[in-house]
Amino acid sequence: MRSLLLPLLPLLLAACSPDIDLTPPGSQAVPLYDQSPERTDLDRLSYLGGVTLTNPDERFGGFSALTLSPDGSRLLAVSDSAYWMTARIGWSEADGSLYVGDFSISPILSRTGNPLVGTAADSEAIADLGGGVLAVSFEREHRINTYALGEDWGQLDSVGEAFPGPPGADDFVNNGGMEGLASLPDGALLAGIEDGSDGVHPLWLHRDGRWVRSELAAEPDFGLTSLDYHDGHVYALERFWQSGIGNRIRILRFPAAALDRSERIEPELLGTLEAGKAVDNFEGIVVTERDDRTLLLVMSDDNYNGSQRTLLLAFQLD
Repeated sequence: MRSLLLPLLPLLLAACSPDIDLTPPGSQAVPLYDQSPERTDLDRLSYLGGVTLTNPDERFGGFSALTLSPDGSRLLAVSDSAYWMTARIGWSEADGSLYVGDFSISPILSRTGNPLVGTAADSEAIADLGGGVLAVSFEREHRINTYALGEDWGQLDSVGEAFPGPPGADDFVNNGGMEGLASLPDGALLAGIEDGSDGVHPLWLHRDGRWVRSELAAEPDFGLTSLDYHDGHVYALERFWQSGIGNRIRILRFPAAALDRSERIEPELLGTLEAGKAVDNFEGIVVTERDDRTLLLVMSDDNYNGSQRTLLLAFQLD
């Protein structure tokens, strides 16, 4: 594995938006390996640093998916209680460290313009469709909405617009539906289903007004929790959890062209997070390019549970 181009440094939290008062009480740097804090290697990835995000606001947390603005300067996340969270994100020119701050939080609205509540509020995935329009998928009441937030995400009070769901969406497992969304360059929308069967995660591709099903080979007992597209590849997260064992996470990718073939897709394993490493309930992945390097950011959903953490980790693809 080649040496890091960026040092292993903590993510720093800047001041938050004063009208929301989400001033973070502090942050804690997260080493990749519990017993070897200096290690940064992870299979095909190199660790650039991570942090635990904390905030006293009761709405903060539960983040299921994230995306970045085209210039990489802003982050947009959705929580599984139907909130938007935006933040500024950047890289220090002085030392290469990543910083996040200027947070704001707003409710995600229904198709009738009301804040989502109850089983209708389980927002799980996000995809940038271009032109300031974002797609969001929901579990429990399985559906996809689109939101015209604007290029600057300045219209977070946008009303949801219905987007046709995959065939049989009403029959998806209650808490195992469309956990991943990704937008492809040709305008197609890819939806990944968390709970599959027969050793596969179902993938549904919406192109030219119709949905077509593909199959992604699944690791036994792992669910599919996130998707993103970058430079000809689809990136994915798989998650395992069991009492007494905890979380295990697999970071995967496969060529987007494989979606147009009939055979089962066999993904490439990029890295694994498990006991002894910085691991939690990771549900969001976003991939970007910086200085000709491919960077992956993964974010965990703390389920609004005090025993879990909201982690944001950064990796470089080697």
